[in-house]
Amino acid sequence: MKKYPIALFCHDPEAHYEYRIVAHMTRVSEDFILRCEQEELITARKMLHGAKGLSAADVSKLKLIRYLHKDMGLDLEAIDFVMRYRERVKTMERQLEEMKQQLHQKEQEYQTEVLDLRRRIAQVAGEK
Repeated sequence: MKKYPIALFCHDPEAHYEYRIVAHMTRVSEDFILRCEQEELITARKMLHGAKGLSAADVSKLKLIRYLHKDMGLDLEAIDFVMRYRERVKTMERQLEEMKQQLHQKEQEYQTEVLDLRRRIAQVAGEK
């Protein structure tokens, strides 16, 4: 049987990868993946053929977990805290960006209203 290289990257957000492929992609053991799943750091899903799989987003998360665990020396409990804090920061950044956009929109509305009032005042002043 001829062996073909495994495509390690896919842009389809619905794509899921088996644990053995994820282990290869992220350079961790399948046992480590199972521990991360048990700690609810990642969420596995059953694939059509019955095996557990991880989404591309979970693979990215697992790469970060590996970095925090192996390179930074954090235990899984500390990693859980970091991941939750990171999500909160992202949520707050999104909210801040939305507020900035709303503020910018209101500022434009007020500037338009001020210009309209100036025109009306000039019109009234010109009539007298």
